[in-house]
Amino acid sequence: MPATARDVLAIKNSAVVYTCAPDASVAEACQVLRDRRVGCLVVAGGGAVQGIFTERDVAARVVGAGLDPSATRVREVMTRDVEVAPLDLSTEAIEASLRRQRLRHIPVVGQRGLLGVVSLGDLARFYALRDREAASARQ
Repeated sequence: MPATARDVLAIKNSAVVYTCAPDASVAEACQVLRDRRVGCLVVAGGGAVQGIFTERDVAARVVGAGLDPSATRVREVMTRDVEVAPLDLSTEAIEASLRRQRLRHIPVVGQRGLLGVVSLGDLARFYALRDREAASARQ
């Protein structure tokens, strides 16, 4: 049976999903990125994922564009139209989606709504752990 988003989330150290409102300032969102030591925030509003705000968005769309982080709203610079992954989506399909969208993070949703975020780094750690466990089982 192929590994899924559920499997990746199960091995992550944190079940917390950091979010921000689309009307938050970039400066406020960057403080959360720094304080929580994460690379992205899911932009949520009205009970739905509206986008994702990443360190790359800050570099390219704020600093690189010469915008004032205190005056710029997250909705103005976030990555929009982000695909979300259902819990049963295979890790291979998640990786393909991330590469197709040229993203490093994908929100995972279930019946209760937003459940987590899977990153390319999470996938790499998951595959490494799975490979170590398989090697140990063969010995």
